[in-house]
Amino acid sequence: MNEDILYALLQAENEYQAAMKNAVKDAEDYADDCRNKQIAYIEELKQNWHLFEKSEKEKLEKRLSDDEQKLEIKAAELKRQLKISQEKKADLISERLKGEVLSLYGNR
Repeated sequence: MNEDILYALLQAENEYQAAMKNAVKDAEDYADDCRNKQIAYIEELKQNWHLFEKSEKEKLEKRLSDDEQKLEIKAAELKRQLKISQEKKADLISERLKGEVLSLYGNR
């Protein structure tokens, strides 16, 4: 009977050791699974961030291009207006000089 008890205790000890090894293995597997899921999640976040950056960069470049085009159109319009203004000024000065010259010839 003592042998049966000793055998039962050894059997229980072996089962306990096997259960502990299985529990440790399950815990390691769970930790590995969690780590792999975190790595996948981080990679997904990186990809989403890169897509977001690319999208925002494209939007900014488009906006800058549109603004540049608007500024070029406005600059061309301002140059046109400046040219018209300079022509009017030149015409006015020419008329005044013409009047001065005529008045000098008229005073002779």
